[in-house]
Amino acid sequence: MARYSSKLRRGKAGAFTLIELLVVVAIIALLVSILLPALASARAQAKEAVCKSNLHQLGLATTYYADDNGYHLPYFLGTDRFGNGPVNAPFHQYQQLFRFWKYLKDLRIYRCPAVNEDNSVRALLNVPHASFYFVLKSTEEYGRAYDQGWWPTINPEKYPNEYIDDLYTEYWYSDFSSGAKSQGIPIPPINGGLINKIAVPNRAVIMCDAVPDTPRHKAGNDFVFLDGHVEWITLARYHDPLRNELDHALLRDHDNYGNRPFFGWGLTKTGYDAEQ
Repeated sequence: MARYSSKLRRGKAGAFTLIELLVVVAIIALLVSILLPALASARAQAKEAVCKSNLHQLGLATTYYADDNGYHLPYFLGTDRFGNGPVNAPFHQYQQLFRFWKYLKDLRIYRCPAVNEDNSVRALLNVPHASFYFVLKSTEEYGRAYDQGWWPTINPEKYPNEYIDDLYTEYWYSDFSSGAKSQGIPIPPINGGLINKIAVPNRAVIMCDAVPDTPRHKAGNDFVFLDGHVEWITLARYHDPLRNELDHALLRDHDNYGNRPFFGWGLTKTGYDAEQ
């Protein structure tokens, strides 16, 4: 009888009461609530690390291209937004896929992992399947790419329309082209210019996140410069929302030499104003 009572007492002592279970559940829920923000932050940091790696590789490809093409930086054919023909504004940004194929054969490099419905190129242009960022089958680049088998991950024949929307890029190449001037003096362009003519390579932007109004990485975006380094820059630094065009002293999106906007950084030490 004594032995039975002892076993019974031990059994009761080893069991959890309902209150104890609720306390354990509450503690677990508290720990999860504490850890979730940290996990979200770690995930965001991982995405930015991949983005910076992508841009670094694209920056290297730019310099490799220049080495193979008489020190000329890549030129991306552009067209204005009103359909009046090619101008010095490379809205055909997908040409990065073709210019750099010799150096980069992984299409994932052209997409920032932090892209979502609010900060993508599609959302920015707000014209689904009608953007210059998509490859058109009628373009010379498409024919050249298809003939040479440049489609490692998709079959373009599966696309019944005139566009291939899986090949657009989420990174913008600097559109600072020939014709730009500072105080009436022509300044060297990034788009198609000579790499050895850039005045301040470590401040000259090659390309960046697609600069939407909603930044992809906290309050800013990632930029790669001509010397190959990648830098995170706040929205206020590269596109001052409080700019006062009449008082340049208030502008925060200048570089150290007075150049703005961001794609004109590092090109001249004499200063540049976008409205000139």
